[in-house]
Amino acid sequence: MLNRYDRQERVTVIGHDGQRRINAATILIVGVGALGSYAAEQLVRAGVGHLILVDPDTVSLTNLQRQALFTEADVRNQALKVDTAKNHLQAINHHVEITAYPVALDDDLLQTLTFDLVLDCLDNYGTRILINRAALVERFDYIFASCAGTFGTVMPIRAWQHACLNCVYPNLEALQQTDCDLLGVNTALVPIIAGLQVSLALHYLVAPTSVDFEQLTTIDNWQLSQQTFHVRKNPNCPACQRTDWDLTTAPITNPVQVLCGTATYQARFTQKPNLAAITDWLLDRQFSIKSYASFISFKWEDRPISIFKNGKVMLYNIPDLDAATAVFNRLQLHLKSVLEVPIK
Repeated sequence: MLNRYDRQERVTVIGHDGQRRINAATILIVGVGALGSYAAEQLVRAGVGHLILVDPDTVSLTNLQRQALFTEADVRNQALKVDTAKNHLQAINHHVEITAYPVALDDDLLQTLTFDLVLDCLDNYGTRILINRAALVERFDYIFASCAGTFGTVMPIRAWQHACLNCVYPNLEALQQTDCDLLGVNTALVPIIAGLQVSLALHYLVAPTSVDFEQLTTIDNWQLSQQTFHVRKNPNCPACQRTDWDLTTAPITNPVQVLCGTATYQARFTQKPNLAAITDWLLDRQFSIKSYASFISFKWEDRPISIFKNGKVMLYNIPDLDAATAVFNRLQLHLKSVLEVPIK
């Protein structure tokens, strides 16, 4: 019988035993945009046993220049990235289990997930900070990657033993000023950086003790140059010094907030909603609903909406804050009667 992983198993450092470890692994990819879409495809082709995809965004036209897996049809359908990626990825390798969460990562979701490794493929720096703090508290490993202009960076992180992300970038808010929304990103850079990130991931799964957690690599794909830096934990790093991080999402002061670099907005009901009552209300009015363990998704005024059992609401593919606020207010008004139904 033909072995689809034959060429990978022939690689000496991987072999049959290494492929077995890859097949048994679960990887959480946070952010299924440029880096995340390429990384997901490579990991599915490599045979990772289970991929967990987390991203709240829908596919937009500007994504197609730099993101894999998505098509113009996905743009027309305002498709959720994780759902679309899941469909395309399963067509590539149906043996891989893929779990899709069309949400922004928060501590509530993170606490429910089991994984061997995290890939940080984000452009949202608030969530990057959450992952770094969670890695310090929960002691999981992750691989950081970023792209902007013609420059990309990759670094494996074991935050509680070696340098955390805050050690390397003491002001992550300032780092956001170099993201691809401001500087753009060279199309050819993305698969290079994603390839390095996936290479580190496979190395970690096959031979974790030989991964160098003190190495940061940068690439300039215009000059075809690469630099490697030795990084160490900062003894004065405020993130590393704290052991009492509260990982729960901070209260939202504005009713509706934009997620950085997206047409996605987050809001919150004042009380935990009764998802069963909301589902019944929507079904009675002929809405098509997708139900997940912690939330429901549907289209409201032709825009994808997700409502979570903790009261969070995600509104997708909305042009600006005023429009998002208006959509949320109308949604809340229509759901007023069922929002007050007690949870049994």
